Amino acid sequence: MIFTLENIINSLAGVLTAQYPDYPVYASPNQQGTDYPCFFIFFMPSKIEKHMNNRFLRDLGVDIVFVQQRNIVNGNAEIQAIAEYLDGMLELFDYADSSGGTAKIRTFERQWQTEDDEMHYQFHIRQRVSAPRNNELMQIMEENNASIK
Repeated sequence: MIFTLENIINSLAGVLTAQYPDYPVYASPNQQGTDYPCFFIFFMPSKIEKHMNNRFLRDLGVDIVFVQQRNIVNGNAEIQAIAEYLDGMLELFDYADSSGGTAKIRTFERQWQTEDDEMHYQFHIRQRVSAPRNNELMQIMEENNASIK
C-alpha cells in the first residue's frame, strides 16, 4: 500500500461527500468561482521522524475547513451538525490508495473551532511508513584467475 498526501485528500473528500454530496471539496484555495457551502482540506505543519530499518513515523496535521455564506440563518447549526458528523466519522476513516488497496487510518488530537463563520476541524494522522529499499543488485561479475602457490 502506498501512503501519499494526495490519497489522504481523496479519502477525506470521500468521507465528506458521503454525507454532503452537494458541497464541493477543494484541496487548495480558489481565487474565483468557489461554490458555497464547501469544504477545503489543508495540511498544517507536519513532521517525519526516522525510525529503525528504513521506517519513518509521519505526523500529518490536517485542517478541514467548512465555508458557507456569512450571516445566514441557522449557519451555526449547520457548523455544529458537520462537526458532529466528523467527530463520528474521523476517529477511524477508510483510506484508499491508487492501486485499490484500503486500510483504516486513525486520527489523533481532533478538535474544531469556529472562526469568522468558518469551521476548522483539525486533527493529526500518525502513520508508520517505510521507504522502498534501493538494493543495487550485482550487474557483472569480475573473474579473478589468481592462484595460490
